[in-house]
Amino acid sequence: MNKDAPSSEADLRAGHRKRLRERFLADPSALPDYELLELALGCVYLRRDNKILAKRLLQRFGGFDGLLCASAQELAQVEGCGPAVDSFLALLREIIARSSQSNVQKKSPVTLPDLVEIGRRRLGHCVDEEVWVALLDKQNRLLMFKRIRHGSLNHVALEPLEVVELMVRHHASSIVLMHNHPGGAYRPSQEDKALTGRIALALRHLGLLLHDHVIITSEASFSMMQDRRIEVPKRQVRELPERG
Repeated sequence: MNKDAPSSEADLRAGHRKRLRERFLADPSALPDYELLELALGCVYLRRDNKILAKRLLQRFGGFDGLLCASAQELAQVEGCGPAVDSFLALLREIIARSSQSNVQKKSPVTLPDLVEIGRRRLGHCVDEEVWVALLDKQNRLLMFKRIRHGSLNHVALEPLEVVELMVRHHASSIVLMHNHPGGAYRPSQEDKALTGRIALALRHLGLLLHDHVIITSEASFSMMQDRRIEVPKRQVRELPERG
């Protein structure tokens, strides 16, 4: 066999990935973003050079945070990016969201920024409106963070009685509501404001507390309780600490 014969394209790719993995294992922080993403995409496209796709994705979405929030429709607009990438990113998002939530559940007390961060991990990429709730005990420890409603692109329905029943069932003393605006507008609608007031009033009669109602977008969050234009029974709102 001629040792000087040129290597096949598959051999070259295999050698490149092997060197890339070795560099990663030696010092993960030394890899530039596109090479780190290229290495990850190797789990999706096993027999393809992923360097160009990695660079396209990072350029299109401005970095890892934007990429993780990208919808399937947005990903499909990037040349060379198929449904397998969307599935892979969904898996990464779920792992990151569970890790973030697990860390917050270990804290006592939790802070509003803690909850907003796990809300961003869950809601920042959603294409439909969803309502999630953080249920807290008397020491402001996180009992549960879960989705209670899945709506449409621009609407999600919720009744105050649902919130009351959920809190009573799980022995929660306070709550933070969160929902997303997929269109990117982080300001609350008139319907959002009215719903917040009705929920706060319903909880007031049972001695339960509403900490906040937070709107999440892919790039921002908005605390409705810190907006003075929203009228709720303030004496029944107990503020969460800003920092742990």
